[in-house]
Amino acid sequence: MNFKNTFSEQIVSMLNIFVNEQKKRFPDSEVLTIDLHCHDHNSNIPDEQLGRILGIPETWLPTEDLLQTLKNHGCNTFTITNHNNARSCWQLLDKGEDILVGAEFSCTVPDYKVGIHVLTYGFNPEQECKLNKYRNDIYKFIDYTREHDLPTIWAHPLYHYKSKGIPPMEFFDKMALLFERFEVINGQRDSWQNMLVKQWLESLTPDKLEELSHKFKIKPDRYCTSPYNKYMSGGSDSHMGIFTGLTGTYLHIPNLDERLQTQKRSALALEAIKNGAMAPFGTHNDSEKMAISFIDYFCQIGMNMKDPGLPHILLHKGDTQDKLAALAITNAFHELKRHKTTLNFLELFHKSLIGKTFSRTKRFYVSKDYKNVFDIAYTLSRYTKTRKKDDVVFYTESIYAIYKELLQLLMKRSDKHINELIKDDRFKSKEFESFFQKIEIPVHFRKYIEGNEKNNGNGSAKVNLPKLFDELSFPFLGSAVIAAAFFTSARVMYKARPLLYEFAKEHNTLKHPERTLWLTDTFTDSNGVAMVLQSMLKEIQKRDLPIDIITVSSTLQPQDHLIVIRPLKEFTLPFYEQQPLRIPDILEIHNIFKEGEYSKIIASTEGPMGLAALWLKYAYSVPAYFYVHTDWMMFAEQTLKLTDENLNNFRRLLRTFYKGFDGLFVLNNDHRKWLTGKDMGFNPSQVFLTAHWVEEIFKPYKTNKEQIFGVDEKTPIILFAGRLSEEKGVMDIPKVMNMVKQKHPNAKIAFAGIGPKEKELKQILPDAIFLGWVNHDDLPKVYSAADILVLPSRFDTFGCVVLEALSCGLPVIAYNTKGPKDIINNGLNGYLVKNDTEMAAKIIELFNNPLLLNLFKNQSILRANEFSPDKIIKQFVNDINSAA
Repeated sequence: MNFKNTFSEQIVSMLNIFVNEQKKRFPDSEVLTIDLHCHDHNSNIPDEQLGRILGIPETWLPTEDLLQTLKNHGCNTFTITNHNNARSCWQLLDKGEDILVGAEFSCTVPDYKVGIHVLTYGFNPEQECKLNKYRNDIYKFIDYTREHDLPTIWAHPLYHYKSKGIPPMEFFDKMALLFERFEVINGQRDSWQNMLVKQWLESLTPDKLEELSHKFKIKPDRYCTSPYNKYMSGGSDSHMGIFTGLTGTYLHIPNLDERLQTQKRSALALEAIKNGAMAPFGTHNDSEKMAISFIDYFCQIGMNMKDPGLPHILLHKGDTQDKLAALAITNAFHELKRHKTTLNFLELFHKSLIGKTFSRTKRFYVSKDYKNVFDIAYTLSRYTKTRKKDDVVFYTESIYAIYKELLQLLMKRSDKHINELIKDDRFKSKEFESFFQKIEIPVHFRKYIEGNEKNNGNGSAKVNLPKLFDELSFPFLGSAVIAAAFFTSARVMYKARPLLYEFAKEHNTLKHPERTLWLTDTFTDSNGVAMVLQSMLKEIQKRDLPIDIITVSSTLQPQDHLIVIRPLKEFTLPFYEQQPLRIPDILEIHNIFKEGEYSKIIASTEGPMGLAALWLKYAYSVPAYFYVHTDWMMFAEQTLKLTDENLNNFRRLLRTFYKGFDGLFVLNNDHRKWLTGKDMGFNPSQVFLTAHWVEEIFKPYKTNKEQIFGVDEKTPIILFAGRLSEEKGVMDIPKVMNMVKQKHPNAKIAFAGIGPKEKELKQILPDAIFLGWVNHDDLPKVYSAADILVLPSRFDTFGCVVLEALSCGLPVIAYNTKGPKDIINNGLNGYLVKNDTEMAAKIIELFNNPLLLNLFKNQSILRANEFSPDKIIKQFVNDINSAA
């Protein structure tokens, strides 16, 4: 699908115009070029709780490497702004280097309980101690810097640190009175965020600042020397050093050459910052730069990380979620360290990203499977060493090329193991119970797979899981590192997205478009979910709604509003043979979401695409909703034959999955009642009732029974339409027919559909009519020719066949449960019954009363007309927007 990136284009155009204007402000001969926001190894205590629990620094970058990169990228004046310390600056001054002393202080705004970062320059060691003392109160901090003439810059103003929610908009109004310098171009934040800051600052006119002064009872010059001027700066905010110096600030010094004869660059830089003689520079940025930096960071974690120890993790003051994440990360990197090939890959990749070339002769010692990866890394290292511009395209293309190579290798190696797993008796439905036992997972996950290596208690294990993991380790771990870097970069960059939406709305500028991506594992398969989504796509196309459906298929072609990606792997599980499992490329979906500028997510299936929806939700900080089509509890009970204990475990698994979403759409009141009850515990405001509709082809047709069923017109025809499977209740039909035939011996049952119970039904009901698979467009004629539709299923969450039948004037008799209960008006267009005995009795009643049967047929059409797509879709879209 071709995306029209009108919003992105608008942002990029605005940024380019702004940067070009800033470049023209000062003569080239009178500017110092400096990156006012960069880090090295002395940024060793992360702000994020997770990093502190793991005991890892924000970077291992040596000071000399940072300075060399700054020089290579065109900077001629230098500072290092580590978190809450200026150690690197003091060390360089001790060596006689000319360096502008600086640091990035983590400060707290006490009345809003919000953390912000403040770049501060020109202090001495004694003042550094005071600044660290006062940083817990931003007002005292700014008072101190004002008193001692220390210039400050509010770093990335729209990226805040708040435990819950976002700051109120008045928070930014108040901060506008505290600062006169703002970082407008931050190299680690996306261009939308940067341009929102620019737009906001340009709106702070003297009149507006006076208005805010009165509102907060703060005199304009209380904290600012030049209260009506708001100056803008730029900085790379680079921790890994890859993009250091490619975003920064031009500092204007009149008569620069002359003044350099007597003054140091650092002194002149400090003067320019104080005077606000600054012009930011940089290029467009989304998450790619940060992803590249995180790949390098993860490589270094793999090379350098020490085991923090279980007591350190458990006893840390961090919250449970962070501790669990720390355990998972520790185990992941512990596993990674076990594999020499993977560690060699991390070291190779790290060298490539920082431009440290290595001998091509090493290629001769590389396994044949990995030579392509080596070649790409080698080329990348050569590019990094010689590049001079801020261009991430080559980096991104190289990283994706390596990722694709690793994925192909992973899929190739996994074929044999997947086949072994599928053949394992424990994966067959009849023995699924033993597989779904309660799992106690030790701290080190490998202990679990090694502990279950021998057998599953009955000697049926056929798969050596440790061997499987070892064989897949390098392609799996290597691709996982890359995928994790892209997820983490998006997570960090777009963490502020809810704030950006609110900020853009508040200031009526740069509002992000509203567009929804709908993910599904099935679209053309023979199931109800696929049919509903096909119908939904037609309505989306008809109305040109801002919704795109994305699915995985090896044969389907894209359409307007339909995105199709090809599966990496496709296979069928023994316990759910009706739906192939298709494995998508998560980074392909990740990029489609970004390029499509989506703002919301819907998922329709609990498979890989459902998990991908949760990936997108947490990566991009957007609301996500789940459309519940299937009653999996009924499936687990009737098909998987789980015991009560394991049904509870299965329910908990479902609850955990659904809890990841911001809202659920359900198709019947019973399901909504269950989800909002004590077993599942969802807030009623998060569970929305919706419905299906039928296409216009479902209407009464003039047809005859001989043409459709091969019988004369007087033969009473009872129809079942759907999959011939146990969960559909088809095995109740023989008993129903036995009772009906006692009163109407010539009555016949017709089955429109196929399934695993077809053979058994043919044996039990030799005189039944089996139509096989009926084409969707032919179903209306089948419905029109029948007398009654029966649905003995307790599984259907809606019952599209019920609505299809009613639309064709065919009354329905169904069990009084779930979807049918919300569609059928009992005693008016059909009957809702408790069991097979009642079902047979109601069939007999209608056959005994032709006038009543005709009345039901007329009422069926009237009831079906109430399920209008216009009404349903309008409510559906309204619910999504109101919930968001």
